[in-house]
Amino acid sequence: MRSSKNYSPREEAQKPLPPRSGGQTKSTARSEVAGGFFRLLTANPRGAVNLVLLAGYCAAWLYELAYWFPKDAYGNGLNYWAFTDWLIDYSQGFIRRGLSGELWNLFSSKVPAVAFVAVLSWGLMLIAAFGYARLLARSWKTMHPLTMFGLLFLPSLFVFYQHDHNAIARKEVLGTVTVLLHLLIVEKSLPLGSTGGSAGGSLRRYVSWLIPLNLIVLPAVILVHEANFLLFVPLHGMITLSMLSILTPRGRVKAALWSALLYLPAALTLAGVYLSGTPSNETLLGICEKWLAAGVVREGSCVLPPEQLSGSTLPASLIPMAWTLKQAAAYTRMIVLTNLAAWLVILPVLGACLWYLTRQALYMTLRSRAADGFSALAAKRFGKRFFVLYFLFPLACALPVYFTAYDYGRWFTVTCVNFAMVVASLNLPVREFVVFKSEGAGETREHLDSPAVFLGVSILICVLALVLWLPHYCIFRCDIVRSPLEYFAHTFVVN
Repeated sequence: MRSSKNYSPREEAQKPLPPRSGGQTKSTARSEVAGGFFRLLTANPRGAVNLVLLAGYCAAWLYELAYWFPKDAYGNGLNYWAFTDWLIDYSQGFIRRGLSGELWNLFSSKVPAVAFVAVLSWGLMLIAAFGYARLLARSWKTMHPLTMFGLLFLPSLFVFYQHDHNAIARKEVLGTVTVLLHLLIVEKSLPLGSTGGSAGGSLRRYVSWLIPLNLIVLPAVILVHEANFLLFVPLHGMITLSMLSILTPRGRVKAALWSALLYLPAALTLAGVYLSGTPSNETLLGICEKWLAAGVVREGSCVLPPEQLSGSTLPASLIPMAWTLKQAAAYTRMIVLTNLAAWLVILPVLGACLWYLTRQALYMTLRSRAADGFSALAAKRFGKRFFVLYFLFPLACALPVYFTAYDYGRWFTVTCVNFAMVVASLNLPVREFVVFKSEGAGETREHLDSPAVFLGVSILICVLALVLWLPHYCIFRCDIVRSPLEYFAHTFVVN
């Protein structure tokens, strides 16, 4: 316990943590790592298992790429809805979701539409998946292998996209990449092992790197799909609020006001999208006819039904564009209610699994990275607060998406992936915990629970991760339990 009256947890959070390499030069550190890596693995068997798990996760994604990319780029492997959704443009005037189609127009004379969407979507997905692996790899020495396994293979995390290929090429992957970019900015602004620097310098670095993300990248992502605002901007805002609270002594209210100002461009972009109104059937028909002329869609795909009658042959991605919010909510309610029991089982179960895994991972991170005395009680309280701020709050902000679109598996996966990435980021939770924790002598328990409880619950979660499947959406029936062998056979189909 510190006796100084001038001690401030915020000032401690702003100070760089001492370097973990003991001040060694980079060349010396590299040679020692190369020479003693095998000894390190034998001395740390948990770390060796974690590296095997990380390698298996990366190999699974390379396997998916090798199997699906040729089919997606040169065949009909891509989901038709997802494929055409990327091609909506402004050729008939400004409408929502049109920016991605304008990007394709830049290459339409040289690159086929299918290849363009396949390369773009797979590139973004691999950046996100391997970026997540990089975050987890920073804790390979300290994290328990059961926790690592759960965070790699839980069905509501990146494995969701491997289970269901229909979820590949969806536009929310853009938002996932923006979260990774934001966490990288945090990592570079508040490095764990650097020396020197000041809080003012860290604040300037953070804000200067954040402004392009907020002024250019996030508005562009919202113009690609308006749902990205509700799925990602609240989390971005919460990260910024925490960073400003750490780096400035102005108080949380002023930090909240500055955070809101930084995300005003994203809010104005969303307002502009909805003020543009709902596109008419004629507008959508014009876009479809442009696709038909370019050979993107099949003959007979661009037919509107007579007034008040069914029979439209427009691509499925265009049909919901003409719905009002009231119509979208009505269709969503009708479809979701047919399988409500399955959703009420799978979503809470996977949410509870993620809560337990991240609770343990956060505790292990704080215990291993604490520069001074570690308080288990403070870490437990901090974990609850962290879950509320970075999971429950973004989930609550995303609820309007659940009321207007029935792809519940996708929306829930986005929230789970975002939270898992924030937990694995190290820099943000470690720095925030320094401000949060109370002074006093620390406890050093390895886990929050007793070893028996930890092992029992963790093994159960790992088993569930192998047999549970989170559906993309459910229409006629909803299968939430499947054999893990079906993944290797690529037989999973959304019902």
